[in-house]
Amino acid sequence: MKNSAGNAYFRFNLLMDALHHSPSFPLLNDIEKKILDMIAEASLSGQPLLISHIVFGNPIGSPATLSKKITSLVKKNLVVYSTTDDARKKYLELTPMSKQYYTKLNDIVILASNKP
Repeated sequence: MKNSAGNAYFRFNLLMDALHHSPSFPLLNDIEKKILDMIAEASLSGQPLLISHIVFGNPIGSPATLSKKITSLVKKNLVVYSTTDDARKKYLELTPMSKQYYTKLNDIVILASNKP
């Protein structure tokens, strides 16, 4: 395939595979990746994400499954719980490890899109 877009896509996949199989980052299943992406998107917009926004009414899983996956992300040191003045509301925020992961993802997109 000589199409540069196709080559960029395959380079991207190879780089993503290398990142996800590196010993410095824990393995995530699809639901954990989606939850982590939701938290990262909220973080990018400057808004911490309420746990209830993930757990209730989310089509990617049941509340019990999503709660377990959030707990798993906390145990893997990828997210932390936080509160504000209203202790009834619990938020999820990225840890330095997950912020570094998203920085690497950004670098991979740039690297994959560069022509060989």
